[in-house]
Amino acid sequence: MLKPEKMVKISVVGPKEQLEYASETLYKVNLLHIEDPKEAEYFRIGEPLEKASLISRSLVQLRSYISYLKIDPSRIVPKRKYRSKEIEDKLSKKLEEYQEQIGRKIEENRSIDEKIRGLEDELRIIEPLKVLGIPSRLLKGYKNLRCFVGLVKENPVEELSKITDQFDAVIKEYQKELLVAIFVKAEYGDEFFRTLQGFGYRELPVPDIDDYDVRINEIEREKEELLNRKKQLETEIEEIKVKEAELLLAIEEYLSSELDKSELPLRALVSKYAFVIVGYVPAKQLDEFRSEVERNGKIVVEVIEEEEEDVPPTKLDNPAIVRDYELLTTTYATPKYKELDPSAIMAVFFTIFFGMMLGDMGYGLLITILALYLKTVFRTEGWQKLLNIAIYCGLSSILFGFIYGEFFGPFIIPGIEEPSKIHFLGDALSALYTFNHHHPLFDRVEEFGVKALLFIVLLIGMFKMLWGFALGFYNVYVEHGMKEAIYEKGCWFIGVLGLVMLIFGFSYNLGIFTSPPEEGFGHLLPDNLYMLGSYTVEEGKEVPLPIPGLVDGWQAGVNIFYVLALPLLIVWFVIFLKAEIPKMGIFGIIMAVELLTWFGQIISYARLLAIGLSSVYIAFVINYLSVKIGTPPGMALLPVAIILLLIGHAGNLLLGILDPGLQSLRLHYVEFFTKFFEGGGKEYSPFGRVKKFLED
Repeated sequence: MLKPEKMVKISVVGPKEQLEYASETLYKVNLLHIEDPKEAEYFRIGEPLEKASLISRSLVQLRSYISYLKIDPSRIVPKRKYRSKEIEDKLSKKLEEYQEQIGRKIEENRSIDEKIRGLEDELRIIEPLKVLGIPSRLLKGYKNLRCFVGLVKENPVEELSKITDQFDAVIKEYQKELLVAIFVKAEYGDEFFRTLQGFGYRELPVPDIDDYDVRINEIEREKEELLNRKKQLETEIEEIKVKEAELLLAIEEYLSSELDKSELPLRALVSKYAFVIVGYVPAKQLDEFRSEVERNGKIVVEVIEEEEEDVPPTKLDNPAIVRDYELLTTTYATPKYKELDPSAIMAVFFTIFFGMMLGDMGYGLLITILALYLKTVFRTEGWQKLLNIAIYCGLSSILFGFIYGEFFGPFIIPGIEEPSKIHFLGDALSALYTFNHHHPLFDRVEEFGVKALLFIVLLIGMFKMLWGFALGFYNVYVEHGMKEAIYEKGCWFIGVLGLVMLIFGFSYNLGIFTSPPEEGFGHLLPDNLYMLGSYTVEEGKEVPLPIPGLVDGWQAGVNIFYVLALPLLIVWFVIFLKAEIPKMGIFGIIMAVELLTWFGQIISYARLLAIGLSSVYIAFVINYLSVKIGTPPGMALLPVAIILLLIGHAGNLLLGILDPGLQSLRLHYVEFFTKFFEGGGKEYSPFGRVKKFLED
């Protein structure tokens, strides 16, 4: 589960005349990841089968129909599956029918659109000429006169008069511009044109029309007829879509398969008498693959030695529930073949982190219900995986919400304005907690809860950091050996472990180890569990009790962890110098500051606390304002309070989805993956496809 599936490099060899049979068989088996062929002395890359060109043209045509009809394969659940032989028998006839039923209608529809655009263009010319009020025959056809008809931004008469006063002009306002018709002797035509250009002159073509109103009515009538025919065509096309959608997709699937098979020679090496195909199959399915391919006794499957430069494809090997989280892993990068696959780790911690941050039963329930509904709408594989993750995160939020005692945030009672005082569940659901108290199992907003949760998230950060370096150690060891693994990853593991000890000391003195309150989970814990952190009072201040053999007072909590941390940090520094000095010389010492960045990344896990608290307090404010507005004496504003409650919680829910999701991804991609996960693997892509609308 933590490693990609083992692959075996094989060759498929057979007589040249068996290449088509090999193509059919390999496609059906759907296990061979074919490698790009490299030409040899007697072997050249093959050529597609003769039928490839015809199939390609038919497929392009069919896909254009599917695209025009807006048929989405992901939204269609087939009522039946077509047999390949059935499609093959009716293929030619159905393609002719589709050309007649769909192709011609598409062409007619496009022709109608072009005609409508032409009519609208003509109308845009005629309407201003109608406003001008001069018949079209008077606007053109002169020998000794130039007539300028068009639109200008300002009145040009004054400037034109400077050229000559022997011209006539008709000027009308039209859509924030001026519509002009100017008549002048031909000898002044060029000069007039240059002057008009300075006023933004745009010429209008003058059509041969006797009557503008008559032509406008004709255009409107023609346009209406065309639109009616267009609507009729769309109805006919929609009927075809409903009736033929599944068959269209089945034919598309069949043709796609046939094209893949006919183009297989392009991925094979062919000589005068034989062919060779090289690729990878999963090791555990090698026997199954061999028995199917060698069935006719003329084709041989051989396991071959991998060369140093070979890069096997990565086929992730995870149980069903983890496969959904492969989406998040591959979004970052595809693991290398020999690299650890973090999908299972992602599945556990991403879900926990999300629930820990949101931690509300109401929000979690809404997320789960919404995701279940959207699964019926978005049926593509990617969406299904993403929505499955949303369901798991919603359930995690419900669980943590039960622990925190939150249902759309803390409950609000007038006069009680602190969310740590009473929660939404309160007395009503106290029996669910088994304990006779009025608080949740773990109150994350009270002082102890904040301190304890801060300690928990930092502990998680320390654990994830050390785990990441341990996994990185393994990856480097597998690829480069023990020495490089110690220098590159083991060194930082020891250094971070030293930092962890210091953080424990800091947490001790922060009061994390003091006895928890009696409410919640506190009274279930053994009395001596927190003895190490028991506090006493000195000069009015609580201080940790001394640990035997060490300095009394405040220093007690620090010194014990210093004893553990100092040797670790010394060992880290020695290994670090041994690794960096040969590469960077004395300046390599500067890189030691990187240890502080790892410390900063541990602290970054505090966002698990911060994001959660922000969500709680936003919900608290929404509930508080709603109660204040909607309760007596302001009952008249109850509708406003309800609207505020709905909109407020909807917004908080949106933030509750985005923030925990993005922050959880960040904690994995930046703080965790960078310690061990390089990626850059080649995705396993076998020759063949899973059939949705066809069966063999």
